[in-house]
Amino acid sequence: MQPLIGVTGYLHPYSREVAGVFVGEGYTNALAEAGAVPLAVPYLEKEEQVRALAHKLDGLLLGGGVDMDPTLFGEQPVPGNGEMCPERDWLESILFDEMQKQGKPVLGICRGVQVINILLGGTIYQDLPSQKDGELIQHSQKAPRWYGAHHVNVTEGSKLHEIFGATRIRTNTYHHQAVRDAAPGLIVSGVADDGVVEAIERPDGPFLLGVQWHPENMWRKDATVLRLFETFVAACK
Repeated sequence: MQPLIGVTGYLHPYSREVAGVFVGEGYTNALAEAGAVPLAVPYLEKEEQVRALAHKLDGLLLGGGVDMDPTLFGEQPVPGNGEMCPERDWLESILFDEMQKQGKPVLGICRGVQVINILLGGTIYQDLPSQKDGELIQHSQKAPRWYGAHHVNVTEGSKLHEIFGATRIRTNTYHHQAVRDAAPGLIVSGVADDGVVEAIERPDGPFLLGVQWHPENMWRKDATVLRLFETFVAACK
């Protein structure tokens, strides 16, 4: 049976009067190709409604998006912190909490990896260029979105290593924030050459993995990338 997987997206204002959910087709088509039924998660207004929805889902994909409110992890916004969406922070916090209570798989992409880390007690860089010491590589590429512009070093023996079968992979990159300290219970399984964390995961228990790059934009050009979605979907069955 095909698992039902919720995908979070932007609260997109289609006009001044009407707002709606915007979820990139890369996420939904990758999940469908991997054998799942994707569902764009609506912006429900009541906590009990969000938790009821989580009960119906077999898995959750936390997608890319705007910055998370830094006060949620005990910090004030730095000048380089970007646009925020309080409604999305609220929605994803409840969804993630309920999915964890039910022991259901979660995959985080870009913003999603940061959400996972923050909600489990980790920290992030609000703005890499102004906060991380040392010389950085380019983390907002000028190349096409499908192109792997830089390398990620994968921890041997990790779930990420099991998925890709390699200790060094190419990824695309579109971010100015990143995981600083991994939350308790999580391990770092991918790091860029400049030391920026690119992937975290939970080594034991239900599937929980987050990547900083955008595999949903790469899988059509690189079949190995689809393995990430296939592994996630298999865990949701």
